[in-house]
Amino acid sequence: MKFALGTKLDTNGYRKAGPWLMAGRAAVMLACVAGHVAASQANDSLAGLADPTQPAYSGATGGAVAQKPAGPMLQSTFISTSQRRAVISGKTYAIGDKFGGAVITEIQPYEVVMKRADKESHLRLLPKLAKETLFVKVPAKSQEGGQR
Repeated sequence: MKFALGTKLDTNGYRKAGPWLMAGRAAVMLACVAGHVAASQANDSLAGLADPTQPAYSGATGGAVAQKPAGPMLQSTFISTSQRRAVISGKTYAIGDKFGGAVITEIQPYEVVMKRADKESHLRLLPKLAKETLFVKVPAKSQEGGQR
C-alpha cells in the first residue's frame, strides 16, 4: 500500500499489533460499560433523596419534603449605606412598607422587625437555637497529660 507521497505503509506492524490493539479497545469499552452501570446504580440509590438545591418546602416530587411554613418566612436581607431591603415570602420590602397589616420598622442583617398596633414581631433569617449546657467529666489523669 502506498500513500500519495510515495511512502510505503508498513502493514505488518499493524498486523502484529492488531490483537493487542483490539484487546485494549475491548478493555476501554468494558470500563465504559462498567462505569455506566455503576453510575446508574448510584442514581437509583439516590432516587429517594430530596433535591438539595430546592427549598425544603418545595412541591417537587420524590423524597421526604417538609411542609411549606405556615407564616411569613424571611429569605434574605440586603443592607447597604443607602438602603435596606428584605425578601419575605418571595417579595421585596423596605423600611416603612406594609406587610400583612404590620409596618416594617427595622431591617437588620439576620432579622426584620415589624410593628402592628403596639405589638412588635420579629422575623429571623436563622431561627434561634436552643442553648444546651453540657458537662463533661474529665478524668484526673487524662491521656494527653500522662507521663512518658
